[in-house]
Amino acid sequence: MSWIRRVKRGNQYYLYEVTSVLENGKVKQKLIQYLGVEGDEYKVPKPKSKRIIADKIYPERSLRAGDVTLLWKIAETLDIVKTLDRVIMGVEDVKGPSPGKYLTIWAINRILDPESATQLEPWVRTTTLPALAGMGPSDFTKDSFLRSLDSICSESKRIQHIITHIPTIEDQLYQKWRSIHPLPVQTPERIAFDLTAIPTFGKTCTLAEPGHKSSETHQLQINMSVVTSKFDSYPIAHFIHPGSFHSITTIPHLLIRLKELELAPGTIVWDRGYTTQDQVHQVEKDKWKIICGVPQRANEIKKIISEIDPPFEPDFLVPCKCMNISAVKVNRPIFNTKGSVVVYKNIDRQKNDFRQRVVELAELQNGLVEMQKSCKYKKPEDLKEAVDSLLTGNQKFFKVVISSDGNLPKLTWELDRDELANAGRRDGKYLLYASDPKLTATEIVQAYFERAFIEDVFYDLKSFEEIAPVRHRLETRVLGIMFVCTLALRLKVALRTMMESVNPEKKLSPETLLKKLQRVEQVDFRIGDEVDVRFVNLQQKTNDVLDDIGMSHLFERKTCTT
Repeated sequence: MSWIRRVKRGNQYYLYEVTSVLENGKVKQKLIQYLGVEGDEYKVPKPKSKRIIADKIYPERSLRAGDVTLLWKIAETLDIVKTLDRVIMGVEDVKGPSPGKYLTIWAINRILDPESATQLEPWVRTTTLPALAGMGPSDFTKDSFLRSLDSICSESKRIQHIITHIPTIEDQLYQKWRSIHPLPVQTPERIAFDLTAIPTFGKTCTLAEPGHKSSETHQLQINMSVVTSKFDSYPIAHFIHPGSFHSITTIPHLLIRLKELELAPGTIVWDRGYTTQDQVHQVEKDKWKIICGVPQRANEIKKIISEIDPPFEPDFLVPCKCMNISAVKVNRPIFNTKGSVVVYKNIDRQKNDFRQRVVELAELQNGLVEMQKSCKYKKPEDLKEAVDSLLTGNQKFFKVVISSDGNLPKLTWELDRDELANAGRRDGKYLLYASDPKLTATEIVQAYFERAFIEDVFYDLKSFEEIAPVRHRLETRVLGIMFVCTLALRLKVALRTMMESVNPEKKLSPETLLKKLQRVEQVDFRIGDEVDVRFVNLQQKTNDVLDDIGMSHLFERKTCTT
């Protein structure tokens, strides 16, 4: 005897024909057959439909699409390819390969996969960049990329001089950027200017010279300086200098470049290493205002810092992250101008300076004691040389006497208490100059500290784009690859600006977004004469961010006819 058993799963009942059997003295149910899903009538199964097994559809290919597509679209909104081709070739909208496309793709590679620089051609073929650029995978060869570098910067054999399109390209890219992201009304540019050293393997490049970091890296170096907008961190222009150039020698290049850009005079902010009276006068002559640190080389500056002690009181505190900076504006003109002079003090730095000097002087005294024990075995002139070598940079804190006791030299010393007191009065204190006398002490100090954003520019170049060390040997190609790196920086700044406009709290960084998009791939399925294009591995949270910045449409499913 059999009967129908109903089993509920979800909102449906499944029917089974079962019977009872006796096993080992126990009655158990035994399945005879599965009848199907219960229909409209009680315990009556629905009629079984014929199962049709469709032919399997296999993807034709899978290509990296997420991050490269987003950056290519950003490059299009900034007219980067058109600008490059217009300046280099005199035409826009070039069908097929062009220098603008190669250089833009190279810049995208510097952002996403800089370690593949020596394998750039095969890397590009694993992405959707060839299709986005309207090129074929076979168009990407090592020679084609190198020719793109030569197209923006090359040496003329006729005049024996380097011809470069880089300044013109940067001018037009900046004008395009400002047309999309204008400055607030009646607000001139406030720019920061700084320099960084970049090691290089290329010993044949005339720019590669020993510099201040060569002793650490054991490599020659070049110097790169960047002009960056304070308003949105956009890199306006860059310069490449020989490795031995001091920061002060780069200021004439900056002033010439500012004239070429035809920027309305605003404010320049730079570090104390660039400041001299001549440089300040030249900047103000060109009607630019300046906020800068002042080095403590001159006795006049040392005297001001020693005599002025900003009170650590609420009225003199400068609002900042650490809240330990006090500043005061003083009527002590320098540089023969009518600008403002500010002395600021970092309380923590003051304590550290004092502690470090005490420890260092104690170690030097221990060294002198050991030298005193063995001085009888040395000639007076050799002993003096050894003492000078030991006290290098700290001689002013010691009163050293080398005398002779018979034929044996004798070493005695004592600390110069006056010099120690003078040094203590300068601990943790610095001098700033601002050509605008209307600015308060707090405004000057804050503007000076805010120049630190340019350090983020160098951090991006060195950490994410891995700009160093430079592996090119020719000067023209070194100049070219440096431009490619700044082009990559412009793309990244554009992405960051887009994200900050909809996400002021910066919950997601550009680096994190690109990393999430790295897994997104384009998969093509061929069905007859049509190709079904789909994007896989795109997370909903990532798509929400793309939607916020107006880029979610980039990864919609589409069908193409072949």
